[in-house]
Amino acid sequence: MSHYVSVFLVAVRSTIYKITGVFLLMAAAEGVLFWMQLQRAGENKVVLLEELIQSSGIPLVSGGAFLLVCGILSLVGYEFSGSRVRYTIQRLSVREEAIVLLWGVNSMLALCMFWAAQLAVVLLLSKLYIDDMEPIFFNSQTLFLAFHRSSFLHSLLPLEETSRLLRNVALIFSLGITAACFAQKQRRGERGVAVALLAALTIVFFPADLGHLGSDLTIMVIALTTAAFSLYSIFRVGLYKE
Repeated sequence: MSHYVSVFLVAVRSTIYKITGVFLLMAAAEGVLFWMQLQRAGENKVVLLEELIQSSGIPLVSGGAFLLVCGILSLVGYEFSGSRVRYTIQRLSVREEAIVLLWGVNSMLALCMFWAAQLAVVLLLSKLYIDDMEPIFFNSQTLFLAFHRSSFLHSLLPLEETSRLLRNVALIFSLGITAACFAQKQRRGERGVAVALLAALTIVFFPADLGHLGSDLTIMVIALTTAAFSLYSIFRVGLYKE
């Protein structure tokens, strides 16, 4: 068991500080942009929360941070010029298949952290918005309505829409698996493009309005099918190519 823990910690140590840095930069950038947009509104206080979120560019910043996180996760175990990651891993006495799966779990947890960090930032900015607004312009339903009217906010926290929540879970699972497979394929002399394709799919289709069941199911099928092929590739070859 200690070998598996050591393998898992290799991935954690190589990503946690970098990802935390991305989170902090994302939060700072979104906070500054939102505050500037809030001040720009001036005396026109009848401005909706979701409009401020969109006009301040928060979805774009979030998308950029998401791509950085995916890039960081994909490079766990990647052999750069002169490095021999495979030999380091082999000394841990754990099969390659288990290593990739454990690193996939690390990637999934990191993506869950990204989701939680982005949601926390949005909720804090919503509190800033409410504190800055005149009480006559908001009520107990302001936040609830904003998360229903905005495609970005609704997809971030789907509330009652189960299909959107399941879509997000499928994307996190599939992105985690494909990110872990990226470096494995590179060590085998192959090209791993699945994580890049899924990341692009997520960026383009993540914001979606309420009630897009067909789109949610389609993305789930694509994501899970891609993950299935990636899982197959993990076990397709024996140990590393020499």
